[in-house]
Amino acid sequence: MSPFARLMRKRAIVFPLILVVALIAEFFLLEGTLGVSLPSDRNSATSRIDIKVKGTEPHFITLNKRFTVVERTSKRGFEDLVLRESFFADWVPGVEGPPNATVTVEAMSGKDVRWRFSEPGQRGEPVTNDVYQVTKLGCCDAPPTYTYFSLKDGNKLRSAHSKLNSDELAALDALVIN
Repeated sequence: MSPFARLMRKRAIVFPLILVVALIAEFFLLEGTLGVSLPSDRNSATSRIDIKVKGTEPHFITLNKRFTVVERTSKRGFEDLVLRESFFADWVPGVEGPPNATVTVEAMSGKDVRWRFSEPGQRGEPVTNDVYQVTKLGCCDAPPTYTYFSLKDGNKLRSAHSKLNSDELAALDALVIN
């Protein structure tokens, strides 16, 4: 009897071996094709580009991620907050106007996600320790839109077609702290 035939007779060995191989294959399939990842992936930031043809037009689809650490002000003093920022864009060459894009921000304290927001726009950044700005570029003669969010709870504070000056940002900071 061949060694393989003897191994096949021992079901206690074969079934767990097949199960392990299937789980590993499933992990690589989900991670590689759909981008589904384990929750521990919250602590990594990867970027990706896909070039697809929809109809007759090429689409350049990008997903860029980064981390930003902010020390925000609270009534108890200062607290550190890690922002996991994701920038999605679907750009079509030759089409007038900015790409279809979204900025998503998750605030993490340790391994817990405290709040999350998503807003149409191409860029985002903390402009003070308590306020985050998302910029959505305008098309043609339309001005860009600036949307401001609280870093305390992720709530939208204000939208405008021009950047806020330092006095207006200070007023938003005071609003967030109180």
